[in-house]
Amino acid sequence: THVRYVRDCIVGNRQMLRVPLVLVLVLNGAYALRMTTSARGAPTTTRRQQLMCAGDGVLEQRYAEIASSLPAQEVAYTAWIRSDAIDTAALTEQTAALGLRLDVPNGHLAYADDFEAKRLRLGFDLIYCRHGKTEGNTEPRVYQGFVDEPQNGLNEIGLAQAESAADALDELRVSPDLIVLSPLSRASETGLAYVRRHDEFKDRVEVWPSSAEQHFGEWDNVMVKDLEDDNICHLFYLAQNALVKPAVPYVAPDGTVHESENFVELLIRMHGVLLQLADRISEISTSKARVHASSPPLAVLYGHSMAGAAVSILTGNGKQVDGQQYLGFDGKYIMPNATPVYLHKAN
Repeated sequence: THVRYVRDCIVGNRQMLRVPLVLVLVLNGAYALRMTTSARGAPTTTRRQQLMCAGDGVLEQRYAEIASSLPAQEVAYTAWIRSDAIDTAALTEQTAALGLRLDVPNGHLAYADDFEAKRLRLGFDLIYCRHGKTEGNTEPRVYQGFVDEPQNGLNEIGLAQAESAADALDELRVSPDLIVLSPLSRASETGLAYVRRHDEFKDRVEVWPSSAEQHFGEWDNVMVKDLEDDNICHLFYLAQNALVKPAVPYVAPDGTVHESENFVELLIRMHGVLLQLADRISEISTSKARVHASSPPLAVLYGHSMAGAAVSILTGNGKQVDGQQYLGFDGKYIMPNATPVYLHKAN
């Protein structure tokens, strides 16, 4: 698809671009800005966009201050690890069982030499689709994990992206045997955009709480810029640290308490989801008498950035950090919004 871009405004030395109706601008990996055109073709912006343009330099300065505090964050992390806040021995053993190597002093994950021998042998094709855009992952961004408040729902861009994701699946002419939705509305609504087009698939849709996004505890729905400079939370995206997590849980507006988890714990949870998928596909295949089918069964999973990164790693699609041996999972290493991706093909 070819789109003609038009310059709209320049902030600092970074150029922002406008396209007719909708623009997705990628900043630091995966953040979007929406702009529209008036009846005369002149650009109009939302109040949030106006504030973003006006304060972009301030926000960039704030992020630079946080990044410059990396040494202090690392000192805090070392003290946190020594405090036995988490059971690093158990997590190291559990990741080794998955064919992964955990470097506790840095919180880094890497593929172990025996990954191929230990990886799951899936007898079905798997497509993963991250949810569409939300206000929560629009600058100034927040930690958006196991939360489902209004700002975490699909925004105008996200709703359009959900339809585009449905278009992409339609172009593939697939016939899913199972469609799994995260219970969080941003993911389920992205998936339902596709399901609503296909009455024949409605009985193949299941909502699995286990497939939801990472639980960030008290960091959830807090703006990154508002967290202390030396908070270990920043190591999650600055250093791809898979062990950091807060001690305090997230309390939802309805009073429900959700304990935090780190990325390693999410990996372990998503490994369980893959096992559950394998069992469920086996049941479906047996009931549908697919034994002699010409193609493998297909599961489509609608989820999130971190959950998707975990599944990518577990299926052998993990991305190494530039120039390093360890794996990246946040920032530029995450899946784009609302883009169906084959993570496994059985044949």
